[in-house]
Amino acid sequence: YTVDLVVVGSTAVCPNTGARVGKGEGFAELEWGILSLQGNLDAATTLVVTTVHDEQVVQDMPEGQLTKHDVPVDIIVTPSRTIRVPNRAPKPSGVYWDLLSPQKLAQIKVLRDLKNEIEERTGKELPRGPDEVLPPTAKRNNKRKGKKGGNNRNRKNITSNDKSKGSSD
Repeated sequence: YTVDLVVVGSTAVCPNTGARVGKGEGFAELEWGILSLQGNLDAATTLVVTTVHDEQVVQDMPEGQLTKHDVPVDIIVTPSRTIRVPNRAPKPSGVYWDLLSPQKLAQIKVLRDLKNEIEERTGKELPRGPDEVLPPTAKRNNKRKGKKGGNNRNRKNITSNDKSKGSSD
């Protein structure tokens, strides 16, 4: 498969260069890097779009704010307008292993597998990024309750009469 369009979340975005600020964890960039590394995304032709409120479109992002792995946007959609970025910064391609911390690599199996595959194929060890302290992750309860694929912890018990009256669950 080939990805033609990527929609990314942004907390702020520059209409001149497409520079964006996300949540700061770099997962959009990692997904972009993985897809481009696997040949499922062409950095030169894949459109990147974000949706934000008008107030999140900012003119004052300093020049050079983007790092080499940041993915700029081509199109910004707000409630009142659609902006095509005229001077978009270049998009990255591949995974920047020298920026990927061992802690993040340990949490993402597909990246570990890709790294091992490349190292085995090339016979060379890939660079390692600096250590980082990751934010805590939510604990998951893997016990399923109710229907397959559903999580019913926060749902009300609905009788068959309630369902026929249009109650939602």
